[in-house]
Amino acid sequence: MASVRALAKSLSLSLTLFLVGALVAPTSALANDPTGAPQSPSPTASPSPSPQSYQQQLDSYKVKLEEYKVALEKWNALRKSAEDAFRIEMDKFKAARDAWDEKNEEFIEEINSEFKKDINKARADFRTTFAAAKTTEAKVAARNALGAATLAATTARQVAIEALGEPPTPPARPKIAPRPIEPIRPLDPSLTKNGKRQIQPPPPGQPGQPGQPQPGPRDKQDKGGKKVKPAPKPEGNSGASA
Repeated sequence: MASVRALAKSLSLSLTLFLVGALVAPTSALANDPTGAPQSPSPTASPSPSPQSYQQQLDSYKVKLEEYKVALEKWNALRKSAEDAFRIEMDKFKAARDAWDEKNEEFIEEINSEFKKDINKARADFRTTFAAAKTTEAKVAARNALGAATLAATTARQVAIEALGEPPTPPARPKIAPRPIEPIRPLDPSLTKNGKRQIQPPPPGQPGQPGQPQPGPRDKQDKGGKKVKPAPKPEGNSGASA
């Protein structure tokens, strides 16, 4: 009986510890989060597009250059067609204007002559009236009369010219779209600012580099690729010493 009671007591204690652990675990997780809000997975940064290589830029430039040449050819054709049509219309206008001027030349000369007579008479009357004026009011009235006579002569001339009919009007210049823009060639990274190609350094380990042995006379070669033999040393005073 004592062993049964000890076993039951041990099972009860284990169950109690299990329940307490199950309740404490979520509480500790919330305690670590100061906001208490459910945590969401952090967004992963999308990989940035890698920059194009010079060869890729050059290939894209060649494609755009061909497209530009085609667009420029079409633009030149449209411009030439529009200018040719405008030139034809301008020639027609000049011919019609010359015919209208020739037809109404005598009438226009008569209208202009009458206009000059009316203006000259109005100025002569003004000078006479202004010279005889003794008061300021009389001088103002003379000036007003000159303005009224000039306006009447101008209006009469305009009405007479309009009675001849509307003269031909010149054609409007054609509206041409802007010229296509030529693409810009990408810069070659192997070129310097002066436009000269950079000299690539020799690979490491080649003679002549810092830390490498300098080539001796036996290592020199001529233009044909053959080794140049070193010049024989002079014997000097070997005979004299003997």
